[in-house]
Amino acid sequence: MQIDFSSSGGFANLQLDYRGDTNTLPKEQAQELARLVESSGVFDLEPKDLTSEATVGRTDVISYRLSLSEGTKQTTLWFNDVTAPASIRPLLAQLRKLAIEQKRQGT
Repeated sequence: MQIDFSSSGGFANLQLDYRGDTNTLPKEQAQELARLVESSGVFDLEPKDLTSEATVGRTDVISYRLSLSEGTKQTTLWFNDVTAPASIRPLLAQLRKLAIEQKRQGT
């Protein structure tokens, strides 16, 4: 599975990016990401279900972009801390952690 994730905003306005492929990740990491993607139901979410005008202009909100591709399944979603469904939050937390690790390593 191809993963392309970015987040930005919040009070610190920290920009994080993560790109990975579960075929090249360590086995445990790949399995954990696959489990989180499955439990999040991300491939069943519709972009229209994640938009909200209520957060425009709020400096404390973190915005996310998530693109996933696995076989014939592909999705790209944009959402933020307010509009993200509870089911996807564990996946976001893991991807933020991986993005921070990638940033520290300079890759």
